[in-house]
Amino acid sequence: MLKTMQNGTNKTFNSLYWKLSTIFLIILVVFAAIALYISVEAASKYSTEVNQQLNRDLAKNTVEVIKPEFRHGTVNEKTIEEIVHSMMVINPSLEVYLLNPEGKILSYVAPEKEVVKLEYVSLKPIHEFLNDKKQNIILGDDPRNPGELKIFSAAEVRENGQLTGYLYIVLASQEYVSAAQMVLGSYILGLSIQTVILILLISAMVGLLAIWIITKKLNSITRVITRFRTGDLHARIPVNHKDELDRIGLVFNEMASTIQKNIEELKGIDNLRRELISNVSHDLRTPIASIQGYAETLLIKKDTLTTSDQQRYLEIIYKSCERLKKQVNELFEFSKLDTNQVKLHPEPFSISELVNDVANKYRILSQKKGVSINTIITHEIPLVKADISLIDRVLQNLIDNAIKFCREGDYINIELNPKSPKQVNIRIADSGEGISQADLPNIFERYYKGSKAHESTGLGLAIVKKIIDMHDSSIEVSSQPGQGTSFIFSLPVARIA
Repeated sequence: MLKTMQNGTNKTFNSLYWKLSTIFLIILVVFAAIALYISVEAASKYSTEVNQQLNRDLAKNTVEVIKPEFRHGTVNEKTIEEIVHSMMVINPSLEVYLLNPEGKILSYVAPEKEVVKLEYVSLKPIHEFLNDKKQNIILGDDPRNPGELKIFSAAEVRENGQLTGYLYIVLASQEYVSAAQMVLGSYILGLSIQTVILILLISAMVGLLAIWIITKKLNSITRVITRFRTGDLHARIPVNHKDELDRIGLVFNEMASTIQKNIEELKGIDNLRRELISNVSHDLRTPIASIQGYAETLLIKKDTLTTSDQQRYLEIIYKSCERLKKQVNELFEFSKLDTNQVKLHPEPFSISELVNDVANKYRILSQKKGVSINTIITHEIPLVKADISLIDRVLQNLIDNAIKFCREGDYINIELNPKSPKQVNIRIADSGEGISQADLPNIFERYYKGSKAHESTGLGLAIVKKIIDMHDSSIEVSSQPGQGTSFIFSLPVARIA
């Protein structure tokens, strides 16, 4: 099974690796093609810009040297011959056009005259060129290719201060552009392809290695999660660094620890449930059996029993019902406390008044047994802040427990005194039978009854401990067999604004 699980994990790892690698390579190729296109376009634009900037003053210088003459809308033939000779010497690929002030082509010098197709050249780019101070790339009409734009150089021709026309020079003829683009394309394209291939290979190796490292770590995470899912609650993801994947590991480890803790708590609750069922069935069986036995006796022998026997049986049934009721109430109360269904409602109250009320309530019961209850309260006990109903329950359980183990002539003292400016001590001490040293460490455990508590539910002191813990306090006990027992706990003083 483990081998199958590992094979499945490796299969997932390989599948994820190849999927990510394929996507990465496709993206890499697309970006390489875009980079190649941009580099060729940029090189072409740069070549055009350099060509125009280098020849920017070509037309101006030509006009200054040759000084072409315009007469009645025509050009001096001598001027044309001089321009032809000069241009052929300078650059045989140039196209030179003489324009009138409206942009009409009066004459021109081009490698093939018959291919000139425009009569007029747009003057707008020429004016932009003449007024441009930043030497931007400006494109003008190509008379040989209507609709196409080329880089050019232009200058005004003036006679006696009057504008007589323009000298318009296309810096790259069609044949030159085709040849230049071919050469440029072959060189730039070859260089770009070599560069892009080199970058592509390096990026591919680095990227595939990074993907392999990431998917390998993901494989480790998947393997641990699979182990945890199959029941290994101690499986944890090893965390060495603090990157994103390690954060996933940290979150999983925290979640796994929480789940493991919850499972252990659920196991504890399940054990408690079994223990509860066992104790409840045992504790309730005795009073139920007593009630059922005496009720059957009353039914069967109702004609033969004396009135005093009937009265005695009914009293036993009543006491058994009271005992049963008390067990059920304590069981219900402890269950709510143990499952955190009881919420604290702390409020300021007088602990002195509460102690006196509880003591007065139990004096009737204690007097019947010959036990005296005394309250010893230091003057000026401040108000405390706690849940008054739960503290009332604590006092009742402790006093009830003390009465149970006192004999005739014994006493129970309830003392209040400030422990500090922030706390008040409450001490319930009796002179009863005491608790054995063997039982003392366990008296707050649920269902623990001790060696002498035959009629106890084992929940009274457990309820006390739960309530005191809820108030972030603690309860201490000291006892000597035959000399009595003392319980002491403290409550915070209420702050009065």
